[in-house]
Amino acid sequence: MRRMTPSSPSHLQVSFNLPKNKISSPVDVVFGNDDFLSEILLHLPAKTVLKLKLISKKWLSIISHPSFAIRHSYLNPHTVSGFLLNVSYHFKKPCSYRYVSIDGKSVVNVSPDFLLFDPDKPGSTCVSQSCNGLLLCSRRMRYSAERTKPAHYYVFNPTTRQFVELTLPSGDGIRSNRLQLAFDPSKSPYYKVLFIHYFKSLLEIHVYSSETRIWKLSLKQENFDSLCVNLNNGVLWNGAIHWISPMGKGFCFLLDKECLQAMPSPPLPESWETNNFRYFGESGGQLHFIGLLTCEQKPDIIAMGANASPELSDDKMTRSSSSNIGSRYVVVYAMEKGCSRWFVKYHLDVNAIVMAYPEISDQEDPTASPSFVSGSIYVSSFIDENNEEGPLLVINMPGEIVTYSFKHKTFKNLFSFHPYKHYSCCALKFTETLSLV
Repeated sequence: MRRMTPSSPSHLQVSFNLPKNKISSPVDVVFGNDDFLSEILLHLPAKTVLKLKLISKKWLSIISHPSFAIRHSYLNPHTVSGFLLNVSYHFKKPCSYRYVSIDGKSVVNVSPDFLLFDPDKPGSTCVSQSCNGLLLCSRRMRYSAERTKPAHYYVFNPTTRQFVELTLPSGDGIRSNRLQLAFDPSKSPYYKVLFIHYFKSLLEIHVYSSETRIWKLSLKQENFDSLCVNLNNGVLWNGAIHWISPMGKGFCFLLDKECLQAMPSPPLPESWETNNFRYFGESGGQLHFIGLLTCEQKPDIIAMGANASPELSDDKMTRSSSSNIGSRYVVVYAMEKGCSRWFVKYHLDVNAIVMAYPEISDQEDPTASPSFVSGSIYVSSFIDENNEEGPLLVINMPGEIVTYSFKHKTFKNLFSFHPYKHYSCCALKFTETLSLV
């Protein structure tokens, strides 16, 4: 394993003018005491702490100590500050990244050098997962003649710009492999990476721990049905990695006990189809499954009160009916803490989305079926945290990334793509942390 820190980025190169003649005061006494100073720094945001490294050698020493990073990560809640947009142009050119703040006011193009971990290993770097401030990245050869070469995998902290390259367990070359990052600083300062082998009916899970820096074969199970779930969409929640299929069937791998466990399915209607699935993830300490339902499939949705969609005026409903959009809802299911059952927590009327963004409807065919409009709506992310905006649904539509606040019942544009054809985009949650890799 190689652990490195690139040179400090320019945005951290700031200076502070300190008075030449210091006057003894209570402030000087506090800042002269390492314990007091450390306690103050522990409660500042991660980016602010990094800038304060430049104050003096003493401040640099305090902040750079590994124990400080561990305590800071534990004491500071890992709230989402923005999104890392991964924009793919269908192999026409390498994917690009943009950082967008959660309110959409700040948009920053991420330089390709930001993900250039090793100049001696050329290729295209892809960020596949985000977990509480750490990113799992892979670097593959860009050109077809070199695509058969093994990929290089990294765990990267974009806040501190520290990264480590992972040397994967040796495989037989015929199995399908998946990697999964698991990091919860409220439970442990160390992260784990799951390396999942599966071939036909055999499943093997190797676990890498940043504490021991070694891989361990944690599970080997035969007669495993790899088609029952999507092993690409693993989600860390409640000390386990959860996988679920678009049809709602799922299971989890308990990190401490190193075993598989079944999980209940959402209460989906019999008419539920694979293309109704929209999102699976964790936020605010809850597991979420999001899908698209009709009023007939889930009639009790309309009876919901505080978490219902915005009310539509009669004229808007008339316009909606004339376009044959029908009653369709984006429904957010949440899992009980004991992993005993799913329940409907929020819903959003698709009519409200179309009224706010009419360009997603088929202008050439106003009698298009509801599935046409619904097929243009994808959920990139969902944030259920106690912040100013409240629960946020991040929606990816043709040419637009928008958020919907269930608290304020309003839409907000995050980012626009022009031109918007022949691309795809996913929104990874971005969290600032000083956690070590």
